[in-house]
Amino acid sequence: MIQLRLRPIVLLLLQLFALVSSEYIYGEPKFKCPRKPQVLYPCLCVNGSDVGIFVRCENTNLATLSVALQNLASLELPVEELTIYKGHFVRLFGPLFAHIKARVLTIEETPLATIEDYVFYGMNNTLEQVKLLRTNLSHVGQLGFGILGKTRELVIDGHAFEKLPKDLFLGQEITNKLEIIRFTNGLLSDLPVETFQPLRKLKTLDLHGNQLENLKRNQFKNLRELELLDISHNKIKKLEAQHISDLTKLGWCNVSHNALTELSRGTFARNSVLKVLNLSHNKIGKLDANSFRGMRFLRRLFLSDNAITDVGRGTFGSVARIGTIDLARNKLKKIEYQMFTQMNYVELVDLAENNITKIEKNSFKDIYQAVINISHNALELIETAAFENCINITKLDLSHNRLANFSRRSFDETTFATEFQLSFNVFTNLAQIPIQNMSGLRILNVSHNNITEIPKNCFPKLYELHTIDVSHNNISQIFNGVFQTLFSLRSIDLSYNSMREIKSSTFGTLPTLLEMNLSHNKLVNVMRGSLAKLTSLRQLFLNNNRLEKLFQLPISLNELYLSHNNISSIPAGTWPVMNSLIYLDLSHNQLADNLDGQSFTGLLVVQRLLLQSNGISKPPLEAVAVMSTLQYLYLENNNISVLERSAFGKLPVLFELNLYGNQVSDISKRAFEGLLQLLTLNLSSNGLRQLPNDIFIGLPSLRTLDLSHNALSKLDNKTHGVLDDLLSLETLNLSHNRISFVTKKTFPSHQYIPYNLKYLDLSYNQMPVLTYDITFGTKKLLKLNVSHNQINELRRGVLSNFTSLQSLDLSHNELTNLMSEEHIFDLPKNLSSLDISHNQIYHLPFGNLIKTKSLKYIDLRNNSLEDIPASLVATMHNGSQVLLAENPLYCGCNVRPLKHFMLQQTAPSEDLSSVSCQTPSIVKDQHLLNIEDEYLNCREDELELYAGNEYKQLTDVRFREVQTNKAGNLTMRWFVSAIADVADFNVYIRSSSNEILHQADYAYNQRTAEIPVAELLSHGDAKLGGAEICIVARDSDGNTRRWFAGQCQPLPSLKLPRTFFFGNFNVRGSGSATKSPNTCLLYIALTLFVIHIQYIQQ
Repeated sequence: MIQLRLRPIVLLLLQLFALVSSEYIYGEPKFKCPRKPQVLYPCLCVNGSDVGIFVRCENTNLATLSVALQNLASLELPVEELTIYKGHFVRLFGPLFAHIKARVLTIEETPLATIEDYVFYGMNNTLEQVKLLRTNLSHVGQLGFGILGKTRELVIDGHAFEKLPKDLFLGQEITNKLEIIRFTNGLLSDLPVETFQPLRKLKTLDLHGNQLENLKRNQFKNLRELELLDISHNKIKKLEAQHISDLTKLGWCNVSHNALTELSRGTFARNSVLKVLNLSHNKIGKLDANSFRGMRFLRRLFLSDNAITDVGRGTFGSVARIGTIDLARNKLKKIEYQMFTQMNYVELVDLAENNITKIEKNSFKDIYQAVINISHNALELIETAAFENCINITKLDLSHNRLANFSRRSFDETTFATEFQLSFNVFTNLAQIPIQNMSGLRILNVSHNNITEIPKNCFPKLYELHTIDVSHNNISQIFNGVFQTLFSLRSIDLSYNSMREIKSSTFGTLPTLLEMNLSHNKLVNVMRGSLAKLTSLRQLFLNNNRLEKLFQLPISLNELYLSHNNISSIPAGTWPVMNSLIYLDLSHNQLADNLDGQSFTGLLVVQRLLLQSNGISKPPLEAVAVMSTLQYLYLENNNISVLERSAFGKLPVLFELNLYGNQVSDISKRAFEGLLQLLTLNLSSNGLRQLPNDIFIGLPSLRTLDLSHNALSKLDNKTHGVLDDLLSLETLNLSHNRISFVTKKTFPSHQYIPYNLKYLDLSYNQMPVLTYDITFGTKKLLKLNVSHNQINELRRGVLSNFTSLQSLDLSHNELTNLMSEEHIFDLPKNLSSLDISHNQIYHLPFGNLIKTKSLKYIDLRNNSLEDIPASLVATMHNGSQVLLAENPLYCGCNVRPLKHFMLQQTAPSEDLSSVSCQTPSIVKDQHLLNIEDEYLNCREDELELYAGNEYKQLTDVRFREVQTNKAGNLTMRWFVSAIADVADFNVYIRSSSNEILHQADYAYNQRTAEIPVAELLSHGDAKLGGAEICIVARDSDGNTRRWFAGQCQPLPSLKLPRTFFFGNFNVRGSGSATKSPNTCLLYIALTLFVIHIQYIQQ
């Protein structure tokens, strides 16, 4: 019976144990940031992961950092990466990283000059990557890096080493696993041979960006496992085999941006597996057959930006597997016989930006599927058989040369290019281009030449050519049917030429053509039927011509561009029945009011119609009435002045109507009736002075209305608002008008109609005051802009009644005193952005800003504020952005909190850096950031007002407490208040006559000192009377920092503890009084279990 009763109890206990023990939640990282981020101050846990947390420490010193890292260690969490950014220390020493388990350590933008021995102790068993970026490092103790036995990568990018120690790695644990070293971008000019010799497992050595000039014999001795060597961006004058002969596994070598003048014979003979060699940006003058001998596995060779004038025959014969040859920006004058021959694996030959004038016979032979770039030269002659058996050249670029003609036999019968670039030459006739044998040609670009005609038979039968670009020429004539032999042609670009007429047989039937560009020509006439046979054409560009009438079009068109022509009318029958045309651009023509009911007949699916700048004086009602699919109608910059009732008829799916820049001054009632789906209406930049009621009837879907840049003074009468019929209105722009006040009827509101106005722009008007009437119809506003008015008064309760408001712009007004009466500046609780800049505010209820917790952006620039309270600075500490420049600040001790906040920023913003003082005269016109605290003093009558710690002069250290304890010691505790370079501490007690009674040093990770009272009493009461206890900081280099009066305080009264003897007791501690919740639950469960067992047994 007992066993039966025990079973459910045991199951219950197991479930309870599982509940209290399980912590992992699916979808969350295994290691999460601490719930209280301030425990790591000044560090921040950026994010967690399944391998550890990422911690970043900015703008701090050793003393403060040591406390943060002690707290980090107490969390017992693995650290995947620890980053110290812009630290304030020059020497790294002591137990800073003790007990930290980090895999990656990064120190960047820090003036670190010295790393002492054992500084990485504690991380030496976990640290795999060390990155010291942009420091001043010039000295490392032998055991600085030496104890890092697990480190695989050491990066020192930006340093002050001029010479590396010979014994830097000698006999050290770091040699066990180190595979990557980067000593880059520094002053290194002397590299001892012995420095890297102990690193037998090194695979990557990067020394780029230093000052190396001369490499020593056996410079890289014993580095037989090295695979990557980067010595670029130095001043190396010579590279020989004796320097790199030991690097037998070298696969990647970068010697670019040096001063090499020649490539010695056999330089890389021992580096037989080298695959990538970069010698660009040197001063090499010539190459020959011995330059690359023995490099049979070489795949990438970069020789650009040298002074090479000669490449000998057979230079590349020994590198049969070469894939890239980059000779761009050299001084080659010609491509010689068999310079590039039998390169079966070559992918790129780059000869751009040389002085090449000629390509000789057989220069390119037996090359397959390569990119050949000979652009930006002075090429004039290509000899016969220059390209022989070059099958399927991926891209042949001969652009930006001086080619006027070259022989058809320049390419043999098997040579062709997939893409042939001949732009920016001086061809005059398309027939001069030898493409007769290029059966695989797909793209031909002959733009920016002097071609005047496309003659007969210039194109052979080509089955793959799909794109032709002959734009920016002077073509005036195209032979009939010249493109008929191109069976896959999809795109022709004939723009920017001199064509005046398209004849009926110019293009014929091109069943595959999708796009044709004839823009920016001089076309006056397009013969009937000349384009109608292009049955697959989708896009046709005829803009910027001189066309006066339309012509027969292919019915397959999707988009037609006819802007900037001289079209004055569109007669009936112009358009065939078209089921595909959705975009029609007729802007910038001369249509005026010549559009009638037959102008667009046949266009069944047009969605966008552009009629801007046509001189239209009345809405084309009859013309668009037949366009039932029209969604966007653009009528900007015309001469429309009157909108009658149902001015646009019934357009059931019209979404946008743009009437910007017309002369509309009179709108009748129900002018937009019939536009039931209209979402956006733009009436800006017209001549509107007043809007009668009922003009917007029939627009139930309208969401955006732009009435800016008019002359409106009101939008309502006493009983009715103009906008009441806009049931869906969300965005309203009334800027740049003449509105001087709003009433309860200005914006639509009704207790039974859910109006939804969210964005309101009333800027650039003439409003002198914000009255309570503006809150009617605006309860749901998210953004309100009333900037650039004349507002000098806010009525009570106005702002607080915008209950949903998130952004408020009151800038560029005439506000002065926002504390003249209560509740005039109560802010909405959801406000996140406030701009009251460029006013004349001198009194501001800062408390209202502070209690609005959602406020993250506050712009107070260019006002008359003299004081910035510490409470506002506190919000800046919490992440809010507050702009304060251009205010006449009084800079006493009142601005110290702001100054101290500036100093705590890693990089003060431009606004904070420009905050300046107006008074007192001693600091007038000086930037607050540059003024020392000792000049920011309070007047006598202000001392009580600014008595808090935040107003005290910024010192390096501040006392927490100084008192005697029961053990008979004087106990002192302190904290570091400065972010400057503070490390160790010196504590001393001095008499009134400045005699030192006690002195001791404390490490940067200590915050408590205990001094025996008996020792102090031994000096006598005379010396202790008036004595002070002081603390002075030292920087990381051991220098004593400045003394501050605030770092001393009077010595408290000293008494020896009274001792009583009542017997000999041995009192043992009972352990911690606090238990974890999990432990407490288990105790409760086990107690219940025992009670239950006892009950059952009874």
